[in-house]
Amino acid sequence: MNGTLGGVPRDQLKAREFLFLAEDLALRALPPAVPAPSRRVMWTILQLSWGDPASHIELQPQPSRGIVELGLHFEGPAEANDARAALVAAHAGPLMAALGPAWELEVWTPSWRRLHRTFAFDILTRRLAETVAAEMARAIPLLYPFCLPVPQPALSLSAAEATLGP
Repeated sequence: MNGTLGGVPRDQLKAREFLFLAEDLALRALPPAVPAPSRRVMWTILQLSWGDPASHIELQPQPSRGIVELGLHFEGPAEANDARAALVAAHAGPLMAALGPAWELEVWTPSWRRLHRTFAFDILTRRLAETVAAEMARAIPLLYPFCLPVPQPALSLSAAEATLGP
């Protein structure tokens, strides 16, 4: 039993604590072949990019909605976003098999696109951060190739095939 401190569970994390813990755990678990990303933090939104900040992997705990979102986001001009999303869709078979059924590719706004999943929660905890970090570490090798200035889905397909195994 975790107990409470002043009515707040001891293992409850604030959104920024959760964000930084999940980031640290995920980045430490990445294979050495994955290049280090550029990092942008906007309060409780973490964006990791590999050359084009408009194409990034985003992590965002949303306590007011009771979800943590993890996803590949395309937030540039509509034409570029559509081209990147079409490239993801063209490789959806092995990607979705490796990522799992919780992930979905969607038109998010009139110009933005994303491939994402959510995690529901009542409170942000270290255990949830570990779960999200593990999923993030598994997803980054599959998704970062779509964030490169010239997307390289072949890298992603190699990672997906390695994830799926023989």
